[in-house]
Amino acid sequence: MDTIVGQIVEVRGLAVKAKFFQLLPPYLFSNGKREISPRINGFVKTRVGLDVVVCQVIGEYSQIDEKSDINHFLDLKVCGYFENGKFIQGLRMLPIVSANISLFDENDFEGMYCIGGDETISLGHDLFDDSKLIKADPNKLIPSHIGIFGNTGSGKSNTLTKILVEYNSLIKKHSTNCGKFLIIDFNSEYSNDAICPKDEKTIYKLETRKSGKDKIPLDFESLTEDDFCIFLAATEKTQTPVVKRAYKNFKSKKDEAKDYYKKAVISTIREGKRSLFFSIRYALGDYLSGVSNFYYHSQQMAFYYKDKEEKIFPDQGEKFAEVLGKIKVSVPEDPLNRFLFELYAASATESQNGTFEDFLTPLLSRADKLFSDFRKVFDFSGKFQKIFQEKNICVVQLSRVNRDMQEIVPAIIADSIFNRLEKMKKGEETPKQVINLVVDEAHRILSDDDKGVSTHENTMKVFGRVIKEGRKFGMFLCVASQRPSDISPTIISQLHNYFIHKLVNPQDIERIRKAVAYMDNNSLDLITILAPGECIVSGTAFQMPTFIYVDRVDKAYRPTSADVVLIGENGLFENQNHNIDNFELDDPDQDEEEK
Repeated sequence: MDTIVGQIVEVRGLAVKAKFFQLLPPYLFSNGKREISPRINGFVKTRVGLDVVVCQVIGEYSQIDEKSDINHFLDLKVCGYFENGKFIQGLRMLPIVSANISLFDENDFEGMYCIGGDETISLGHDLFDDSKLIKADPNKLIPSHIGIFGNTGSGKSNTLTKILVEYNSLIKKHSTNCGKFLIIDFNSEYSNDAICPKDEKTIYKLETRKSGKDKIPLDFESLTEDDFCIFLAATEKTQTPVVKRAYKNFKSKKDEAKDYYKKAVISTIREGKRSLFFSIRYALGDYLSGVSNFYYHSQQMAFYYKDKEEKIFPDQGEKFAEVLGKIKVSVPEDPLNRFLFELYAASATESQNGTFEDFLTPLLSRADKLFSDFRKVFDFSGKFQKIFQEKNICVVQLSRVNRDMQEIVPAIIADSIFNRLEKMKKGEETPKQVINLVVDEAHRILSDDDKGVSTHENTMKVFGRVIKEGRKFGMFLCVASQRPSDISPTIISQLHNYFIHKLVNPQDIERIRKAVAYMDNNSLDLITILAPGECIVSGTAFQMPTFIYVDRVDKAYRPTSADVVLIGENGLFENQNHNIDNFELDDPDQDEEEK
Protein backbone atom coordinates (compact mmCIF):
# COMPACT_ATOMS: atom_id res chain seq x y z
CA MET A 1 0.00 0.00 0.00
CA ASP A 2 1.20 3.48 -0.87
CA THR A 3 1.69 5.93 2.01
CA ILE A 4 -0.48 8.91 1.00
CA VAL A 5 0.75 12.21 2.49
CA GLY A 6 -1.03 14.97 0.58
CA GLN A 7 -2.97 16.24 -2.41
CA ILE A 8 -2.18 18.25 -5.55
CA VAL A 9 -3.79 21.69 -5.45
CA GLU A 10 -2.25 23.39 -8.48
CA VAL A 11 -0.68 22.40 -11.83
CA ARG A 12 1.06 25.00 -13.99
CA GLY A 13 2.91 23.14 -16.72
CA LEU A 14 5.78 21.25 -15.09
CA ALA A 15 5.39 23.26 -11.87
CA VAL A 16 3.10 21.50 -9.40
CA LYS A 17 1.92 22.57 -5.96
CA ALA A 18 0.80 20.03 -3.35
CA LYS A 19 -0.62 20.37 0.15
CA PHE A 20 0.18 18.09 3.08
CA PHE A 21 -2.76 16.60 4.93
CA GLN A 22 -0.76 17.28 8.08
CA LEU A 23 2.73 18.33 9.03
CA LEU A 24 4.89 15.22 8.93
CA PRO A 25 7.80 14.29 11.21
CA PRO A 26 11.22 13.75 9.57
CA TYR A 27 10.68 9.97 9.49
CA LEU A 28 7.61 7.78 9.10
CA PHE A 29 7.33 4.15 10.13
CA SER A 30 5.19 1.73 8.14
CA ASN A 31 5.11 -2.03 8.76
CA GLY A 32 8.27 -1.75 10.82
CA LYS A 33 10.19 0.07 8.08
CA ARG A 34 11.47 3.60 8.25
CA GLU A 35 10.53 6.01 5.49
CA ILE A 36 11.78 9.55 5.02
CA SER A 37 9.19 12.29 4.70
CA PRO A 38 9.26 14.34 1.49
CA ARG A 39 12.16 16.78 1.49
CA ILE A 40 14.20 18.87 -0.93
CA ASN A 41 15.55 16.78 -3.86
CA GLY A 42 13.37 13.84 -2.75
CA PHE A 43 10.63 12.27 -4.86
CA VAL A 44 6.91 11.66 -4.53
CA LYS A 45 4.48 10.03 -6.93
CA THR A 46 0.93 10.61 -8.02
CA ARG A 47 -1.47 8.58 -10.15
CA VAL A 48 -3.29 9.54 -13.32
CA GLY A 49 -5.55 6.57 -13.87
CA LEU A 50 -3.27 3.54 -13.95
CA ASP A 51 -0.18 5.61 -14.75
CA VAL A 52 2.26 6.76 -12.08
CA VAL A 53 3.83 10.20 -12.50
CA VAL A 54 7.01 11.05 -10.57
CA CYS A 55 7.69 14.54 -9.18
CA GLN A 56 10.78 15.91 -7.47
CA VAL A 57 10.53 18.16 -4.42
CA ILE A 58 12.15 21.54 -5.13
CA GLY A 59 10.67 23.56 -2.25
CA GLU A 60 8.47 23.47 0.85
CA TYR A 61 6.79 26.20 2.88
CA SER A 62 3.90 26.98 5.24
CA GLN A 63 1.05 29.53 5.00
CA ILE A 64 -1.55 30.79 7.48
CA ASP A 65 -5.08 31.01 6.05
CA GLU A 66 -7.98 33.25 7.09
CA LYS A 67 -8.96 30.85 9.90
CA SER A 68 -5.42 31.09 11.33
CA ASP A 69 -4.81 27.49 10.32
CA ILE A 70 -1.27 26.64 9.23
CA ASN A 71 -1.10 24.82 5.91
CA HIS A 72 2.03 23.10 4.62
CA PHE A 73 2.86 22.95 0.93
CA LEU A 74 5.37 21.38 -1.44
CA ASP A 75 6.65 22.81 -4.73
CA LEU A 76 7.14 19.93 -7.14
CA LYS A 77 8.58 19.48 -10.61
CA VAL A 78 7.43 16.74 -12.97
CA CYS A 79 10.41 14.61 -13.99
CA GLY A 80 9.12 11.30 -15.39
CA TYR A 81 6.94 8.26 -14.92
CA PHE A 82 7.06 4.54 -14.14
CA GLU A 83 6.51 1.96 -16.83
CA ASN A 84 6.70 -1.76 -16.02
CA GLY A 85 8.40 -0.93 -12.75
CA LYS A 86 11.16 1.13 -14.36
CA PHE A 87 11.52 4.88 -14.10
CA ILE A 88 11.60 6.73 -17.43
CA GLN A 89 12.67 10.34 -17.56
CA GLY A 90 10.34 12.36 -19.75
CA LEU A 91 6.93 13.90 -20.07
CA ARG A 92 4.14 11.53 -20.99
CA MET A 93 1.45 13.21 -18.93
CA LEU A 94 0.96 15.82 -16.22
CA PRO A 95 -0.52 15.31 -12.75
CA ILE A 96 -4.12 16.35 -12.16
CA VAL A 97 -5.53 18.61 -9.47
CA SER A 98 -6.95 16.82 -6.40
CA ALA A 99 -4.87 13.69 -7.07
CA ASN A 100 -3.12 12.27 -4.01
CA ILE A 101 0.66 12.27 -3.61
CA SER A 102 2.41 9.38 -1.88
CA LEU A 103 5.86 8.31 -0.78
CA PHE A 104 8.17 6.04 -2.77
CA ASP A 105 8.22 2.41 -1.67
CA GLU A 106 11.07 -0.07 -2.06
CA ASN A 107 10.04 -1.09 -5.56
CA ASP A 108 9.98 2.54 -6.64
CA PHE A 109 13.52 3.10 -5.37
CA GLU A 110 14.71 -0.04 -7.16
CA GLY A 111 13.18 1.21 -10.38
CA MET A 112 14.74 4.65 -9.88
CA TYR A 113 18.24 3.61 -8.74
CA CYS A 114 18.79 0.15 -10.28
CA ILE A 115 18.98 -1.37 -6.78
CA GLY A 116 17.56 -4.76 -7.76
CA GLY A 117 19.52 -7.53 -9.50
CA ASP A 118 23.02 -8.95 -9.21
CA GLU A 119 24.44 -7.34 -12.34
CA THR A 120 24.89 -3.86 -10.93
CA ILE A 121 27.76 -1.65 -9.93
CA SER A 122 27.49 -0.44 -6.34
CA LEU A 123 28.43 3.21 -5.86
CA GLY A 124 27.23 4.33 -2.44
CA HIS A 125 24.16 5.63 -0.60
CA ASP A 126 21.60 8.32 -1.19
CA LEU A 127 22.98 11.46 0.46
CA PHE A 128 19.65 12.29 2.08
CA ASP A 129 18.66 8.74 2.98
CA ASP A 130 21.53 6.45 3.88
CA SER A 131 19.20 3.45 3.90
CA LYS A 132 18.90 3.69 0.11
CA LEU A 133 21.69 2.11 -1.93
CA ILE A 134 22.71 3.75 -5.19
CA LYS A 135 23.77 1.35 -7.91
CA ALA A 136 24.25 1.65 -11.65
CA ASP A 137 23.56 -0.59 -14.59
CA PRO A 138 27.01 -1.60 -15.93
CA ASN A 139 25.58 -1.64 -19.47
CA LYS A 140 24.93 2.09 -19.15
CA LEU A 141 27.92 3.16 -17.07
CA ILE A 142 30.98 1.20 -18.24
CA PRO A 143 30.50 1.48 -22.03
CA SER A 144 30.24 5.26 -21.77
CA HIS A 145 32.48 8.30 -21.54
CA ILE A 146 32.76 9.31 -17.87
CA GLY A 147 33.82 12.57 -16.24
CA ILE A 148 34.79 12.83 -12.56
CA PHE A 149 35.37 16.38 -11.32
CA GLY A 150 36.04 17.99 -7.97
CA ASN A 151 38.47 20.14 -6.01
CA THR A 152 41.49 18.62 -4.35
CA GLY A 153 40.40 16.52 -1.38
CA SER A 154 36.77 16.29 -2.52
CA GLY A 155 36.94 12.51 -3.03
CA LYS A 156 37.21 12.21 -6.81
CA SER A 157 40.12 9.72 -6.61
CA ASN A 158 38.04 7.48 -4.36
CA THR A 159 35.10 7.73 -6.78
CA LEU A 160 37.29 6.79 -9.74
CA THR A 161 38.79 3.89 -7.80
CA LYS A 162 35.37 2.73 -6.62
CA ILE A 163 34.09 2.50 -10.20
CA LEU A 164 37.20 0.62 -11.35
CA VAL A 165 37.15 -1.78 -8.37
CA GLU A 166 33.50 -2.63 -9.02
CA TYR A 167 34.13 -3.05 -12.74
CA ASN A 168 37.13 -5.29 -12.09
CA SER A 169 34.97 -7.46 -9.81
CA LEU A 170 32.45 -7.78 -12.62
CA ILE A 171 35.18 -8.81 -15.08
CA LYS A 172 36.50 -11.44 -12.67
CA LYS A 173 33.01 -12.73 -11.98
CA HIS A 174 32.49 -13.44 -15.68
CA SER A 175 36.08 -14.74 -16.18
CA THR A 176 36.42 -12.74 -19.38
CA ASN A 177 39.15 -10.84 -21.18
CA CYS A 178 36.65 -8.87 -23.29
CA GLY A 179 36.67 -6.01 -20.81
CA LYS A 180 39.92 -4.16 -20.03
CA PHE A 181 40.96 -0.74 -18.80
CA LEU A 182 44.22 1.20 -19.04
CA ILE A 183 45.07 4.00 -16.61
CA ILE A 184 47.25 6.98 -17.53
CA ASP A 185 48.73 7.77 -14.11
CA PHE A 186 50.58 11.10 -13.80
CA ASN A 187 51.22 10.94 -10.04
CA SER A 188 52.02 7.24 -9.52
CA GLU A 189 48.87 6.78 -7.42
CA TYR A 190 47.81 3.42 -8.84
CA SER A 191 50.88 1.27 -8.22
CA ASN A 192 51.16 -1.55 -5.69
CA ASP A 193 47.71 -2.88 -4.74
CA ALA A 194 45.58 0.10 -5.75
CA ILE A 195 42.32 -1.16 -7.35
CA CYS A 196 43.47 -4.79 -7.20
CA PRO A 197 46.46 -6.87 -6.04
CA LYS A 198 49.63 -5.89 -7.84
CA ASP A 199 50.06 -9.26 -9.55
CA GLU A 200 46.66 -8.88 -11.24
CA LYS A 201 47.67 -5.88 -13.31
CA THR A 202 50.48 -4.76 -15.59
CA ILE A 203 52.37 -1.66 -14.46
CA TYR A 204 54.75 0.36 -16.63
CA LYS A 205 56.92 2.71 -14.56
CA LEU A 206 58.22 4.85 -17.38
CA GLU A 207 61.01 7.36 -16.99
CA THR A 208 63.16 9.55 -19.22
CA ARG A 209 65.78 10.53 -16.64
CA LYS A 210 67.47 7.26 -17.41
CA SER A 211 66.66 4.07 -19.27
CA GLY A 212 64.17 2.23 -17.10
CA LYS A 213 63.24 -1.43 -16.97
CA ASP A 214 59.66 -0.94 -18.12
CA LYS A 215 58.95 -0.11 -21.73
CA ILE A 216 55.71 -0.13 -23.68
CA PRO A 217 55.73 -2.59 -26.61
CA LEU A 218 55.16 -0.76 -29.88
CA ASP A 219 55.51 -1.69 -33.52
CA PHE A 220 57.67 1.08 -35.00
CA GLU A 221 55.98 0.83 -38.36
CA SER A 222 52.63 1.68 -36.76
CA LEU A 223 53.93 5.26 -36.55
CA THR A 224 53.21 7.22 -39.73
CA GLU A 225 55.17 9.94 -41.48
CA ASP A 226 52.61 12.45 -40.22
CA ASP A 227 53.24 11.27 -36.65
CA PHE A 228 56.96 12.00 -36.98
CA CYS A 229 56.29 15.41 -38.52
CA ILE A 230 54.20 16.22 -35.45
CA PHE A 231 56.57 14.72 -32.86
CA LEU A 232 59.53 16.55 -34.41
CA ALA A 233 57.61 19.84 -34.78
CA ALA A 234 58.80 19.94 -38.40
CA THR A 235 58.26 23.23 -40.23
CA GLU A 236 55.97 22.84 -43.21
CA LYS A 237 58.16 24.12 -46.04
CA THR A 238 61.69 23.08 -45.12
CA GLN A 239 61.67 20.28 -42.54
CA THR A 240 58.48 18.32 -43.33
CA PRO A 241 59.78 17.26 -46.80
CA VAL A 242 62.93 15.91 -45.11
CA VAL A 243 60.93 13.85 -42.61
CA LYS A 244 58.69 12.44 -45.34
CA ARG A 245 61.68 11.58 -47.55
CA ALA A 246 63.31 9.80 -44.59
CA TYR A 247 60.12 7.86 -43.89
CA LYS A 248 59.83 6.82 -47.55
CA ASN A 249 63.44 5.64 -47.64
CA PHE A 250 62.91 3.78 -44.37
CA LYS A 251 60.58 1.45 -46.26
CA SER A 252 63.31 0.56 -48.81
CA LYS A 253 65.51 -2.54 -48.65
CA LYS A 254 68.73 -2.45 -46.64
CA ASP A 255 70.97 -3.27 -49.58
CA GLU A 256 69.58 -0.33 -51.49
CA ALA A 257 69.88 1.86 -48.41
CA LYS A 258 73.64 1.24 -48.06
CA ASP A 259 74.44 2.94 -51.36
CA TYR A 260 72.04 5.75 -50.58
CA TYR A 261 73.65 6.40 -47.19
CA LYS A 262 77.17 6.35 -48.60
CA LYS A 263 76.30 8.76 -51.41
CA ALA A 264 74.65 11.08 -48.91
CA VAL A 265 77.73 11.16 -46.64
CA ILE A 266 80.11 11.66 -49.57
CA SER A 267 78.01 14.46 -51.05
CA THR A 268 77.98 16.18 -47.65
CA ILE A 269 81.78 16.16 -47.66
CA ARG A 270 82.10 17.31 -51.28
CA GLU A 271 79.58 20.12 -50.77
CA GLY A 272 81.40 21.30 -47.65
CA LYS A 273 78.33 21.01 -45.40
CA ARG A 274 80.26 21.44 -42.20
CA SER A 275 77.55 21.37 -39.51
CA LEU A 276 75.64 18.61 -41.22
CA PHE A 277 78.66 16.34 -41.65
CA PHE A 278 79.80 16.68 -38.05
CA SER A 279 76.22 16.05 -36.88
CA ILE A 280 76.13 12.85 -38.94
CA ARG A 281 79.50 11.71 -37.66
CA TYR A 282 78.56 12.42 -34.05
CA ALA A 283 75.13 10.82 -34.11
CA LEU A 284 75.79 7.90 -36.45
CA GLY A 285 79.44 7.20 -35.83
CA ASP A 286 78.74 3.61 -34.76
CA TYR A 287 77.52 2.83 -38.27
CA LEU A 288 80.20 4.69 -40.25
CA SER A 289 83.85 3.91 -40.91
CA GLY A 290 86.45 5.88 -42.81
CA VAL A 291 85.14 9.31 -41.77
CA SER A 292 87.16 10.06 -38.64
CA ASN A 293 90.10 11.64 -40.53
CA PHE A 294 88.07 14.24 -42.40
CA TYR A 295 88.52 17.81 -41.20
CA TYR A 296 87.16 21.18 -42.26
CA HIS A 297 89.42 23.96 -43.57
CA SER A 298 87.84 27.28 -42.62
CA GLN A 299 89.76 29.42 -45.11
CA GLN A 300 89.16 27.17 -48.09
CA MET A 301 85.65 26.34 -46.79
CA ALA A 302 86.15 22.71 -47.76
CA PHE A 303 86.85 19.34 -46.17
CA TYR A 304 90.24 17.66 -46.40
CA TYR A 305 91.53 14.25 -45.42
CA LYS A 306 94.48 14.07 -43.02
CA ASP A 307 96.61 10.92 -43.23
CA LYS A 308 99.46 11.21 -40.75
CA GLU A 309 101.22 14.39 -41.95
CA GLU A 310 99.63 14.47 -45.40
CA LYS A 311 96.55 16.54 -46.17
CA ILE A 312 94.42 15.55 -49.14
CA PHE A 313 92.08 18.22 -50.57
CA PRO A 314 89.21 17.86 -53.06
CA ASP A 315 91.26 19.49 -55.83
CA GLN A 316 93.59 16.48 -55.73
CA GLY A 317 91.04 14.60 -57.77
CA GLU A 318 91.59 10.84 -57.81
CA LYS A 319 93.47 10.83 -54.53
CA PHE A 320 90.59 12.54 -52.72
CA ALA A 321 88.11 10.23 -54.47
CA GLU A 322 90.13 7.25 -53.25
CA VAL A 323 89.80 8.25 -49.55
CA LEU A 324 86.12 8.93 -50.08
CA GLY A 325 85.77 5.44 -51.50
CA LYS A 326 87.03 3.97 -48.23
CA ILE A 327 83.94 5.24 -46.41
CA LYS A 328 81.74 2.34 -45.39
CA VAL A 329 78.21 2.30 -44.03
CA SER A 330 76.46 -0.43 -42.06
CA VAL A 331 72.69 -0.35 -41.88
CA PRO A 332 71.31 -0.18 -38.30
CA GLU A 333 69.14 -3.13 -37.31
CA ASP A 334 67.23 -1.12 -34.71
CA PRO A 335 64.29 0.60 -36.45
CA LEU A 336 64.69 3.80 -34.44
CA ASN A 337 68.38 4.10 -35.33
CA ARG A 338 67.52 3.22 -38.90
CA PHE A 339 64.98 6.01 -39.17
CA LEU A 340 67.41 8.45 -37.55
CA PHE A 341 70.00 7.44 -40.13
CA GLU A 342 67.45 8.05 -42.86
CA LEU A 343 66.68 11.45 -41.42
CA TYR A 344 70.32 12.51 -41.54
CA ALA A 345 70.71 11.14 -45.05
CA ALA A 346 67.59 12.94 -46.23
CA SER A 347 68.89 16.16 -44.67
CA ALA A 348 72.14 15.76 -46.61
CA THR A 349 70.21 15.23 -49.85
CA GLU A 350 67.93 18.19 -49.17
CA SER A 351 70.91 20.45 -48.50
CA GLN A 352 72.19 19.66 -52.01
CA ASN A 353 68.87 20.89 -53.37
CA GLY A 354 69.47 24.35 -51.94
CA THR A 355 68.05 24.15 -48.42
CA PHE A 356 70.33 25.88 -45.92
CA GLU A 357 71.76 23.44 -43.42
CA ASP A 358 70.98 25.93 -40.65
CA PHE A 359 67.31 25.13 -41.28
CA LEU A 360 67.94 21.40 -40.95
CA THR A 361 70.24 21.06 -37.96
CA PRO A 362 67.50 22.09 -35.44
CA LEU A 363 65.36 19.26 -36.81
CA LEU A 364 68.19 16.79 -36.30
CA SER A 365 68.79 18.04 -32.76
CA ARG A 366 65.13 17.52 -31.92
CA ALA A 367 65.28 14.06 -33.50
CA ASP A 368 68.26 13.09 -31.34
CA LYS A 369 66.42 14.16 -28.19
CA LEU A 370 63.09 12.62 -29.19
CA PHE A 371 64.56 9.27 -30.22
CA SER A 372 66.62 9.15 -27.04
CA ASP A 373 63.39 9.48 -25.05
CA PHE A 374 61.65 6.94 -27.30
CA ARG A 375 64.32 4.35 -26.50
CA LYS A 376 63.66 4.85 -22.79
CA VAL A 377 59.89 4.37 -22.89
CA PHE A 378 59.15 2.13 -25.91
CA ASP A 379 60.21 -1.37 -26.87
CA PHE A 380 60.12 -1.41 -30.66
CA SER A 381 60.79 -5.13 -30.82
CA GLY A 382 57.32 -5.84 -29.41
CA LYS A 383 53.72 -5.51 -30.55
CA PHE A 384 51.33 -3.02 -28.97
CA GLN A 385 48.59 -5.61 -28.57
CA LYS A 386 50.79 -7.23 -25.91
CA ILE A 387 50.61 -4.14 -23.69
CA PHE A 388 48.20 -5.78 -21.21
CA GLN A 389 50.39 -8.91 -20.97
CA GLU A 390 47.31 -11.15 -20.77
CA LYS A 391 45.84 -9.16 -17.87
CA ASN A 392 42.77 -6.95 -17.82
CA ILE A 393 44.28 -3.92 -16.09
CA CYS A 394 47.23 -1.85 -17.25
CA VAL A 395 48.73 1.19 -15.49
CA VAL A 396 51.10 3.53 -17.33
CA GLN A 397 52.92 5.80 -14.87
CA LEU A 398 54.24 9.07 -16.28
CA SER A 399 55.40 10.88 -13.14
CA ARG A 400 59.05 10.45 -14.11
CA VAL A 401 58.93 11.32 -17.77
CA ASN A 402 59.46 14.77 -19.24
CA ARG A 403 56.72 17.08 -20.47
CA ASP A 404 57.08 16.08 -24.12
CA MET A 405 56.63 12.39 -23.34
CA GLN A 406 53.66 13.15 -21.07
CA GLU A 407 51.96 14.46 -24.21
CA ILE A 408 53.26 11.93 -26.72
CA VAL A 409 52.87 8.65 -24.79
CA PRO A 410 49.12 9.00 -24.01
CA ALA A 411 48.45 10.09 -27.62
CA ILE A 412 50.28 7.05 -29.03
CA ILE A 413 48.51 4.70 -26.59
CA ALA A 414 45.06 6.15 -27.34
CA ASP A 415 45.65 6.10 -31.10
CA SER A 416 47.01 2.53 -31.02
CA ILE A 417 44.06 1.23 -28.97
CA PHE A 418 41.58 2.96 -31.27
CA ASN A 419 43.19 1.56 -34.43
CA ARG A 420 43.42 -1.92 -32.92
CA LEU A 421 39.74 -2.00 -31.91
CA GLU A 422 38.73 -0.58 -35.27
CA LYS A 423 40.48 -3.44 -37.06
CA MET A 424 39.03 -6.03 -34.65
CA LYS A 425 35.46 -4.97 -35.37
CA LYS A 426 35.82 -5.57 -39.14
CA GLY A 427 32.36 -4.39 -40.05
CA GLU A 428 30.54 -6.44 -37.39
CA GLU A 429 27.53 -4.91 -35.69
CA THR A 430 29.03 -4.79 -32.19
CA PRO A 431 32.64 -4.56 -30.94
CA LYS A 432 34.44 -7.74 -29.87
CA GLN A 433 36.19 -6.07 -26.95
CA VAL A 434 35.70 -3.03 -24.71
CA ILE A 435 38.66 -0.99 -23.48
CA ASN A 436 38.27 1.98 -21.13
CA LEU A 437 41.09 4.52 -21.22
CA VAL A 438 41.29 6.27 -17.83
CA VAL A 439 43.11 9.62 -17.58
CA ASP A 440 43.55 10.92 -14.05
CA GLU A 441 44.60 14.59 -13.74
CA ALA A 442 43.26 14.98 -17.28
CA HIS A 443 43.83 18.76 -17.35
CA ARG A 444 47.52 18.04 -17.88
CA ILE A 445 47.05 16.88 -21.45
CA LEU A 446 43.47 17.74 -22.45
CA SER A 447 43.51 21.48 -21.84
CA ASP A 448 42.96 24.26 -24.35
CA ASP A 449 46.35 25.73 -23.50
CA ASP A 450 49.49 25.30 -25.61
CA LYS A 451 47.68 26.02 -28.85
CA GLY A 452 50.14 25.95 -31.72
CA VAL A 453 52.32 23.28 -30.07
CA SER A 454 52.22 20.38 -32.52
CA THR A 455 52.42 17.56 -29.95
CA HIS A 456 49.61 19.05 -27.85
CA GLU A 457 47.39 19.65 -30.85
CA ASN A 458 47.97 16.05 -31.90
CA THR A 459 46.99 14.83 -28.41
CA MET A 460 43.77 16.84 -28.58
CA LYS A 461 43.06 15.49 -32.06
CA VAL A 462 43.57 11.87 -30.99
CA PHE A 463 41.43 12.14 -27.84
CA GLY A 464 38.83 14.12 -29.76
CA ARG A 465 38.49 11.22 -32.17
CA VAL A 466 38.26 8.75 -29.28
CA ILE A 467 35.43 10.61 -27.56
CA LYS A 468 33.52 11.24 -30.80
CA GLU A 469 33.94 7.86 -32.51
CA GLY A 470 35.30 5.44 -29.91
CA ARG A 471 31.86 4.16 -28.86
CA LYS A 472 31.40 2.44 -32.23
CA PHE A 473 34.54 0.36 -31.73
CA GLY A 474 34.35 -0.33 -27.99
CA MET A 475 36.73 2.37 -26.74
CA PHE A 476 35.60 4.67 -23.95
CA LEU A 477 37.24 7.53 -22.10
CA CYS A 478 37.14 8.25 -18.38
CA VAL A 479 38.64 11.59 -17.29
CA ALA A 480 39.18 12.90 -13.77
CA SER A 481 40.24 16.45 -13.01
CA GLN A 482 40.07 19.17 -10.38
CA ARG A 483 39.66 21.87 -13.04
CA PRO A 484 36.96 21.05 -15.60
CA SER A 485 37.29 24.58 -16.98
CA ASP A 486 40.83 23.74 -18.11
CA ILE A 487 39.69 20.76 -20.18
CA SER A 488 38.61 21.19 -23.78
CA PRO A 489 34.85 21.92 -24.09
CA THR A 490 34.71 19.27 -26.82
CA ILE A 491 35.81 16.61 -24.34
CA ILE A 492 33.48 17.81 -21.57
CA SER A 493 30.42 18.08 -23.81
CA GLN A 494 30.77 14.56 -25.21
CA LEU A 495 30.82 12.79 -21.84
CA HIS A 496 27.86 10.54 -21.09
CA ASN A 497 28.03 10.31 -17.28
CA TYR A 498 29.23 12.86 -14.75
CA PHE A 499 30.32 12.55 -11.11
CA ILE A 500 30.50 16.10 -9.75
CA HIS A 501 32.19 16.61 -6.38
CA LYS A 502 32.68 19.94 -4.65
CA LEU A 503 33.62 22.79 -6.97
CA VAL A 504 34.03 26.40 -5.87
CA ASN A 505 35.62 28.11 -8.86
CA PRO A 506 32.93 29.97 -10.85
CA GLN A 507 34.56 29.03 -14.16
CA ASP A 508 34.46 25.32 -13.27
CA ILE A 509 30.81 25.53 -12.23
CA GLU A 510 29.89 27.41 -15.40
CA ARG A 511 31.62 24.79 -17.55
CA ILE A 512 29.57 22.07 -15.84
CA ARG A 513 26.40 24.16 -16.19
CA LYS A 514 26.87 24.39 -19.95
CA ALA A 515 27.92 20.79 -20.51
CA VAL A 516 25.61 18.75 -18.26
CA ALA A 517 22.16 19.04 -19.78
CA TYR A 518 20.67 16.68 -17.19
CA MET A 519 21.35 18.96 -14.20
CA ASP A 520 19.15 21.85 -13.15
CA ASN A 521 20.13 25.01 -11.31
CA ASN A 522 18.94 23.62 -7.99
CA SER A 523 21.47 20.81 -8.20
CA LEU A 524 24.27 23.05 -9.43
CA ASP A 525 23.74 25.52 -6.58
CA LEU A 526 24.65 22.79 -4.07
CA ILE A 527 28.00 21.91 -5.68
CA THR A 528 29.93 24.45 -3.58
CA ILE A 529 28.88 22.95 -0.23
CA LEU A 530 29.40 19.23 -0.83
CA ALA A 531 31.55 17.48 1.77
CA PRO A 532 34.39 15.05 0.87
CA GLY A 533 32.93 11.90 -0.68
CA GLU A 534 29.65 13.56 -1.60
CA CYS A 535 28.82 14.15 -5.23
CA ILE A 536 26.06 14.63 -7.77
CA VAL A 537 25.78 11.88 -10.37
CA SER A 538 24.05 12.56 -13.63
CA GLY A 539 23.95 11.09 -17.10
CA THR A 540 22.73 8.22 -19.21
CA ALA A 541 23.33 5.63 -16.44
CA PHE A 542 21.13 7.53 -14.00
CA GLN A 543 17.47 8.31 -14.42
CA MET A 544 17.76 11.60 -12.55
CA PRO A 545 20.59 13.74 -11.14
CA THR A 546 21.19 12.14 -7.75
CA PHE A 547 23.10 13.19 -4.65
CA ILE A 548 25.15 10.31 -3.30
CA TYR A 549 27.83 9.56 -0.78
CA VAL A 550 30.36 7.34 -2.52
CA ASP A 551 31.42 4.40 -0.34
CA ARG A 552 35.06 4.39 0.68
CA VAL A 553 37.17 1.80 -1.10
CA ASP A 554 38.82 -0.81 1.12
CA LYS A 555 42.08 0.59 2.44
CA ALA A 556 44.14 -2.08 0.66
CA TYR A 557 42.84 -0.97 -2.74
CA ARG A 558 42.97 2.81 -2.29
CA PRO A 559 45.29 4.93 -4.46
CA THR A 560 48.11 6.81 -2.74
CA SER A 561 46.27 10.15 -2.68
CA ALA A 562 45.13 10.48 0.94
CA ASP A 563 45.17 13.82 2.77
CA VAL A 564 48.22 14.52 4.92
CA VAL A 565 47.60 14.25 8.69
CA LEU A 566 50.17 16.11 10.79
CA ILE A 567 48.98 15.57 14.36
CA GLY A 568 46.97 12.73 15.91
CA GLU A 569 46.73 9.03 15.26
CA ASN A 570 49.15 8.06 12.48
CA GLY A 571 50.07 11.75 12.17
CA LEU A 572 53.24 12.69 10.32
CA PHE A 573 54.67 14.51 13.35
CA GLU A 574 53.87 11.60 15.67
CA ASN A 575 55.73 8.94 13.71
CA GLN A 576 59.40 9.06 14.67
CA ASN A 577 60.31 6.83 11.75
CA HIS A 578 59.55 9.74 9.45
CA ASN A 579 62.07 12.12 11.05
CA ILE A 580 64.43 13.41 8.38
CA ASP A 581 67.57 15.41 9.07
CA ASN A 582 68.78 18.07 6.65
CA PHE A 583 66.46 16.90 3.86
CA GLU A 584 68.54 13.73 3.45
CA LEU A 585 66.28 11.58 1.31
CA ASP A 586 67.07 8.39 -0.52
CA ASP A 587 67.99 8.88 -4.15
CA PRO A 588 64.61 8.96 -5.95
CA ASP A 589 66.25 7.52 -9.05
CA GLN A 590 67.56 4.49 -7.20
CA ASP A 591 65.66 1.27 -7.82
CA GLU A 592 64.47 -0.89 -4.95
CA GLU A 593 66.80 -3.67 -6.06
CA GLU A 594 69.77 -1.29 -5.96
CA LYS A 595 68.88 -0.20 -2.42
